[in-house]
Amino acid sequence: MFRILLVGAIIITINVILQALGNVLLVRKTNHHFLRENASLSNVAIAKLLTFSFLMITLLHISQTFVWAICYYIHPTTSVDFQSFSEALYFSLVTFTTLGYGDITMNSPWRLLSGIEAINGIMLIGWSTAMMYSLIQKINMAIAPTINKTK
Repeated sequence: MFRILLVGAIIITINVILQALGNVLLVRKTNHHFLRENASLSNVAIAKLLTFSFLMITLLHISQTFVWAICYYIHPTTSVDFQSFSEALYFSLVTFTTLGYGDITMNSPWRLLSGIEAINGIMLIGWSTAMMYSLIQKINMAIAPTINKTK
């Protein structure tokens, strides 16, 4: 059981590093955008910024599920549970997002990893939600002076 927890901790660490690096990139990109266009954020500029941020976060989470899927697929004990990499990836996506359909399951003692992945997914998706909320707050603060001027 210690080895299972260790593998889970290693994958969580990799995913937290991915999340942190992705968030640094996102913050730098959005701050650069606001510093460059702080005076006039058009609706189109705001829509582009929000779309970029959403797509970046989505790609970030897909990459994190890939990390889990690779672990499931290459680990000798868990690889017998999956017929193909796409099946391991599907299982990882369903687990990471805590949907848990149950159409594909793991039968080995290493199935504990799926619970660890669900915890990891909840935490990282929550972190991303907080980042998007923060971005929306920044947008509100940036456009508040222009709204007050029009009244």
